[in-house]
Amino acid sequence: MKPFALARVLQLAERKLETQARAVKLAQGIWLRARGRQVRLTAVRDAHIAQLAVELRSGVSADQLQEKNRLQLAQAADRQAAQATIDAAYREWQGRLAVWMQEENRVKALRLLEQRYLEQTAIQGKRIEQRQHDELVELMHGRSAGGWRGR
Repeated sequence: MKPFALARVLQLAERKLETQARAVKLAQGIWLRARGRQVRLTAVRDAHIAQLAVELRSGVSADQLQEKNRLQLAQAADRQAAQATIDAAYREWQGRLAVWMQEENRVKALRLLEQRYLEQTAIQGKRIEQRQHDELVELMHGRSAGGWRGR
């Protein structure tokens, strides 16, 4: 019997799938780290707001208030940049995931073809074995029948 014709294609597709799985995990890690950064920035903002509330109760000069406002605007810009990073990382992750899923479906299809090929090969092997057995039985009956005739 000849080997599965697409064995090399299946092997390469499996390797490609493994590589893409690593890329998906990396992209997901980047997205999670970006989300973590945004959480830290939000915590800093909340702490800053709480501190500002305490300071405002005791009184703050106009210059100090203007500086606090500038700091809050800078933090808001950092949070917006963090959100943009999260969005880009998420799109990258989802794009890689979609490619990986397509490749996974391709590998599944190739594995199914290989399974069908192996099943067909097994059936052909059993048929050949049965044919050889039948020929041997026929040959043995032919000899035994011919031997009895000659006596």
